[in-house]
Amino acid sequence: MDRKYVSYCGNYYCALCAYHTGKLVDAASRLLEIVKHYESLRLIAESDESVDFDAFNKGLEWLASKDQACKGCRLGGGWSWWSDCPVRTCCVDKGVEFCYQCTEFPCKTLTEGPLQGYLQRFIDANQHIQQIGLEQWIKKRYGQELSNSTRSKL
Repeated sequence: MDRKYVSYCGNYYCALCAYHTGKLVDAASRLLEIVKHYESLRLIAESDESVDFDAFNKGLEWLASKDQACKGCRLGGGWSWWSDCPVRTCCVDKGVEFCYQCTEFPCKTLTEGPLQGYLQRFIDANQHIQQIGLEQWIKKRYGQELSNSTRSKL
């Protein structure tokens, strides 16, 4: 368990994250190959008026085109195409390891805007880290995954 892999927002442990390991881009690439191979999928999908097949395909193409995995929040910033995460930037500027260490926590960055429901996860994670400490939080949240990850490398 290495604290350098815990994101500033407290929501991610990079060593296990599909962004960092490249699994997300690989999955999008494989799915894009399947979609292109099975052209009939477009006809089937478009029979459902709620499906925008072109938008789906465009999203897959975008994700599959990424040639670099996320470096990790504390290891140089997120993905090469989104290196300016507002939470990361704020923590670095204020010289704190986690949001909860800031006197303004929870601030407007975490409580306002279009991702407010999603950002609640960051607030919850920070509060939990503050309550039980980082090591215990990592063990509690990622213990089984870390254990499985270590076993798979042996």
